[in-house]
Order: sequence, then structure tokens, then C-alpha cells
Amino acid sequence: MSEGSGPEIRMKSRSLWWISLVSISLGCGLLLRQPESKTELTAVGVEEGQAVSQEAELNSTSLFEGRLPRGGTLQDVLMQYSFSSEEIHQLIADTRPVYNLNRVREGNRYQVEFGEYGETLSFEYEISDEETLVAQFDGKSYEVIRKAVEFETVREHISAAISGSLWGTLTELGEKEGLIMAMAEILQWDIDFTRVYEGDFFKLIVDKKFRHGEFAKYGEIYAVQFNNAGKDFFGFRFVNPRNGKIGHFDQKGNSVRKAFLRVPFRFSPRISSGFSYNRLHPILKKRRPHLGLDFAAPKGTPVLASASGTVVVAGWNGGFGKFVKLRHGNGYQTSYGHLSRIRVKRGSRVSQGQIIGNVGSTGLSTGAHLDYRVQDKRGRYMNPRRRIAWPSDKPIDKHHLAAYSAVRDDYSRQLAEGLYNQVEAEDFLLAE
Repeated sequence: MSEGSGPEIRMKSRSLWWISLVSISLGCGLLLRQPESKTELTAVGVEEGQAVSQEAELNSTSLFEGRLPRGGTLQDVLMQYSFSSEEIHQLIADTRPVYNLNRVREGNRYQVEFGEYGETLSFEYEISDEETLVAQFDGKSYEVIRKAVEFETVREHISAAISGSLWGTLTELGEKEGLIMAMAEILQWDIDFTRVYEGDFFKLIVDKKFRHGEFAKYGEIYAVQFNNAGKDFFGFRFVNPRNGKIGHFDQKGNSVRKAFLRVPFRFSPRISSGFSYNRLHPILKKRRPHLGLDFAAPKGTPVLASASGTVVVAGWNGGFGKFVKLRHGNGYQTSYGHLSRIRVKRGSRVSQGQIIGNVGSTGLSTGAHLDYRVQDKRGRYMNPRRRIAWPSDKPIDKHHLAAYSAVRDDYSRQLAEGLYNQVEAEDFLLAE
């Protein structure tokens, strides 16, 4: 190899990049100085959100953290740190058996660590909010692992009376959209969230997860009580001691999961037109039956299968536009009209809660909405808003009722008193 070629040239190039970065940082008024100890912070900035200060474990090492920009690639990001095409190719190739870095997502965090002379020491990429890819470079190749994200978890009691809307009430408490979605996932079989009234109230016990001192996400909901129109609905988390399966159950030990969702969405949108045998059609201007519910929602909103079943129709259906019909194991059928996009094929099996399409305004429609209909075993149309006694998942096994009752009673007390003493189900198992 000739003098001044290969790795030596790349090292000099990175050193020049390092000097340029220092100059930019000083010109921007950012802090840049030699660490005084092994835990000193080194702050160097390129652009907002691309390079921030982090704790350095060793003298003269520097960490740069940022988020993948919109429309950018990992190659674009690494080239800003003077990675050559060969170095980028090696990183992607070495990590491929563990994770494909060609599939990085915009907004996800990354971190690059450099040594004293600008040499690469490690690269990290946040695969999800639960898992990070860590690639350590030994000078020749990368040693790659997937590492679980470590959170600080705090259990909280949250309660409030509804004022205006559930969304508005929770946001006034400083809570995020994720909590509404998590609570709705537990209670969606019993509560129609388009019928939440002023004065309804809720209580719940939930984990909040923090990372680097900042809120990251919600964890498990251990117990929830929702009083809707004067009636209480409960969901208590219980881990089956035999198989480890986690579920939520009511006061009697029945599963909160029913065969049908109350609404085919993750959260209940406004009903723009109800079930009627004599409705004036907004386009045809004739009175005719409207044997379903119209849910007003933005175009593109995901539509969920309200129950597991088989797709019997997936295509254009006259005035219903893009249309999906499902046949369910208990003989019932559900249909979904005016979709902007169909995500399933005729004959395929779908699971409850699976996205089968997106809200649209195809066919005879005056605006974005979903026409949702339910038919019984005889093909008769039913009003989905009525509290029909849908069958549910299996209740608590009789061998575990004592354990569940202890957990339920403890959570009920916590809901009433705001206490957080966790009961372990194993302490209450019956001898078998």
C-alpha cells in the first residue's frame, strides 16, 4: 500500500471534519472544551436534532445523537459524520444478520460514538421504543446485538369526571393520546365512546415509562373503572398462572373481550347518521331505510374488523363504493362501505381489530365516513348501538378464581383509595 493511502487518509479526512465541526460549533456559540473527567459532557452541534451532548464514558470520546430526518436515509446521515461509502457498506453488511439498516424509519433515534482521533467506536439505532440495535466496532468489524431499552417505571392513579369530552378531559390532566387509546382498547367491547356524557367518570391505575428523565410511553393498565350513563364498567389485569397469558376481566371474572367490538375503530368517532327504517337520503332525496351507522372520520382513518372472520366481499359495490363484508363464526356478518382503500382480499381470514380498509367517500357519499352494518344469523340487519349480548372470551378458570379475586379486590381498593400495593397472583394459587 502506498504511503498516505487507505485508512490513514480516511483518518485524516475525519480529523479535518472534526476541526471543521469544532469551528462551526464555536461560531454558533456552542460549548466545546476538553473533558475534565471521565463523565464530562462534550457538546458539539451540526444541526438541531442531529448532534447533542451525551455523557462520555472515556476521556476524549464523543457521542452524537439525533433522529433520522424526513425523506433522508442512513447513508445521508452517516456521510455528515465523514463516513466513506465503504464504511457505510460495512456497517450495513455487518448488522444485516441482526437487523436490516436499509429499513430505518424517519424520526427514530441514532447515536454515533467516536474515539480520540475521530475513529468510529460504535453505532446505535432505536429499532422501536422497546429495543435498540447496538453495533460495536473493533477496528475490523462490528459486533452487533439487539438490546432492550431500559425505562424508569412509575405507577400512577388517574381519575376525573368527564367535562366536555374524554379527549379534552385527559389533555387537561396533561395526559397523552396513547392513554386514551390504551383505555379504549380495554373497554371498547362495552362502552360506545360516542356516547360518553358530561359527568361520566373514570379511574385507572397505569404505569408510565420514562427515559433520560422524560416521559416515553404508557405501560400496563392494571385496573380501570369507567362510569358511563350511571353504569360501572371494570377491567382488572390478571396473569394466568398456568400459561402466563395476560387479560382484563370484569368483577365477576368474565373477559372484557367480546366477539364484536362496539365500533370498528381504535377510538369512537362521531355518528353522523343513525340506524333508521325511514331516512331521507342526502343525495337521492328519497326516504329509504338506512340499516347501519355512519361514522364521520377523516379520510384514511384505519377501519378495523369488529370480529374475527372470513372476507366474503372485497371490492366495488354500487352506492357503497369500495366495500368489505365479513362472515363471522357465529353466523353474523358485518359490512364496511365507502372505503378509500381495501386492505384485504376475498376469502382471506381476518382477526378482530385487524385493519381491513380506510375511511373514504367512494360511491354515493357526501363526505368521508364509514357505513357500518351488522346482520344476524338470519340475515336481518341489527342496530349496532344496542347493547346486544355478544358472546365473550373465556372467563377466569375456576382453579384460578381465588387468585383472581384477591387481585381484583386489591385493585378495587387501590382505585378507591389511590394505593398501589401490587398483589402477586402466585400467593393465592390453590394447591393442585
